[in-house]
Amino acid sequence: MCAVSQAKDAPRYACLAPQMMTSPAPITLNVKEHASHATQDAREPRMKTVGAFIVLTLAGCASYQPYQPLEWSSLGSGCHSRGLSEVLFLPDDLDAQISLTDIRIGRLPDTGRGPGLLAHFRRHLDGPLGQSTGEPELFLAVGDWKKSCALLIKQNACPVAREIYESISSKSIPIGHAFHNPRPLQVMHGDTYFLSVRDGHGNQTNWSYHGRDHPLREAISAALDSLEACAEPAALEFSRMEL
Repeated sequence: MCAVSQAKDAPRYACLAPQMMTSPAPITLNVKEHASHATQDAREPRMKTVGAFIVLTLAGCASYQPYQPLEWSSLGSGCHSRGLSEVLFLPDDLDAQISLTDIRIGRLPDTGRGPGLLAHFRRHLDGPLGQSTGEPELFLAVGDWKKSCALLIKQNACPVAREIYESISSKSIPIGHAFHNPRPLQVMHGDTYFLSVRDGHGNQTNWSYHGRDHPLREAISAALDSLEACAEPAALEFSRMEL
């Protein structure tokens, strides 16, 4: 049976059992318990979201493989799916430091303009006081920006190697090159030339040049042209990688 309630805090209409019509039962609400359940219900979706984020983050960390540079200063003969650009452009950052009196020169064309050539004259003056620890070697690598093939031989196996080493070691870098006629852009798509050398006191110098009419560029270019015959086996292997 339904009756109209006159109590101040009671609902205006209520359907009650006959025995309860004269004394409506009070309605009790546990606010604290209700709030606790509401907070817990609100937290559950957030906790699930945070948990999923942590799982995804850990999965990403597990699958992440840090970039491992090649140790170009100790490579031997063989081909690699890594380009000459990494050792020529960032010789210090990519574990490519060289030993006392070593010279490394290179030439790298723009992408798609043929392979480049790198030559590293390894003197093996690696003893505690700069003593020789082996015969001088010549490391030659033919490659582009993505792949390369290398050849490691004794220096005396390349007839022109000693003469080229002595010629390059006698050169100097003209600090004030073109200061009298500065032109910021000479070539858009040309070869870039590189030199890395460690002097007899252990100081490494890295130099690069992109442009024309530089005396050291001309010397490096002529040296690499003369070394191409000795690098022919590496060039042949590189051409096979192109197929």
